[in-house]
Amino acid sequence: MHDQLIELGFARKEASVYLALLEFGTQTASVIARRVGMPRPTVLYLFKGLLAKGYVRKTQRGRTQYFHADPAYLKQAKQAELQKQEKGLEQMIPLLEEFKTPFSSAPKLQFFEGLENCQKAYMMLSESQTDVYEFAAHDDLLKMGEQFMEDFIAARVKNEVLIRAICRQTDVHEFYVGKDKDQKRELKMFDPDFGGLYSSIAVFENKVLLLNLYSDAFAIMIESHEVAETLKTIHRLVGRSL
Repeated sequence: MHDQLIELGFARKEASVYLALLEFGTQTASVIARRVGMPRPTVLYLFKGLLAKGYVRKTQRGRTQYFHADPAYLKQAKQAELQKQEKGLEQMIPLLEEFKTPFSSAPKLQFFEGLENCQKAYMMLSESQTDVYEFAAHDDLLKMGEQFMEDFIAARVKNEVLIRAICRQTDVHEFYVGKDKDQKRELKMFDPDFGGLYSSIAVFENKVLLLNLYSDAFAIMIESHEVAETLKTIHRLVGRSL
């Protein structure tokens, strides 16, 4: 019972004195203080807070105060709190919607670990409803297996998904260039002296897939219109110079 009251918003000591009051009936603060092993001033302070919330009630007999608890008081008070919160929420939500900027959306993230999960993530490109813009490290992509890459290309071609790839000039990419037309791919290469690509970044629909197979096998999928459009723009700008 103690933990359930805490879940309802009671402080730990509040729950203790409340349960004691329920158990022993209408009592003074002194009696409850002895029952729970707390100083009387502490119990009075706790009762004051419970009274303000409507969870307990008190009566006066002469100069002595008596406190009384009933589950019905708690139910009534909690229902009133919920009604007040619901009303406040209804008033606040429209204001918060106006305050929220219309130019952003919360990105959704997915994490993939291990080679098999990276394969599943990369295979999503073959079902894209848009062209794929990729900064490609195909040398590392081959680590997913020759058969996988053949299946991926076949699925992508079947679904007529064009991939526009920018990559470092290597023997692997030189080989792929000769098959661009048949494999629905536009490959542009940059001089190796510019640096290397150790991870592949593929942009499609409103998603961005970051795939790393260089030393570890992991991938991160970001679902965000703004991030995807930004990287597509960067891809176009880089492509123009190649």
